[in-house]
Amino acid sequence: FEEITASSLVKVDLEGNVVQETPYFINPAGFTIHSAIHAARDDAHVVMHLHTNDGVAVSCNKEGLLPLSQTSMLVRHDLAFHDYEGVALDHGERERLVADIGGKNNMLLYNHGTLTVGGTAAECFLRMFFLERACSMQVRALTAGRENMVIPSQEVQDVVKGQANPEGTKTLANMLAWPGLLRKLDREAPGYDV
Repeated sequence: FEEITASSLVKVDLEGNVVQETPYFINPAGFTIHSAIHAARDDAHVVMHLHTNDGVAVSCNKEGLLPLSQTSMLVRHDLAFHDYEGVALDHGERERLVADIGGKNNMLLYNHGTLTVGGTAAECFLRMFFLERACSMQVRALTAGRENMVIPSQEVQDVVKGQANPEGTKTLANMLAWPGLLRKLDREAPGYDV
């Protein structure tokens, strides 16, 4: 993945037709997932889908993302779920994927991974950062055993849900987190934007 640059991305339309000459090809399963969200939601300018160890581990948990940390409680109110249907090669899955995500911006694809949606790359990235961090915290916390976990009351979970601020997330993403990430990429991976 460290070889990916802006110019190596393959641009396709919603039917999967490559719209700009490229020596690269598209991932059919990735196209099924991403095209479904892009086609259904005008606000979905960016869709990220990952298969990280911790994200997949949590997606395999029948309880999904537990309210174990402040981060998970900030994510859970905006989290949808999608049942695993096999490798996403069947375009018929797109309708079910769209129905499952609805208007939410974070998703656990059971037995598969994580997905986030954003109006900008910054928003989508920050949502994914928080979702993946919540998954990592859960995986680490559960090493002590489920019976040893302190789960806040529903009342506290509701307070945190009320404190979640979508506009604040957009501001944090666009004005602070994203510019910092781009500076880091400039230092560590020059040429990523070529």
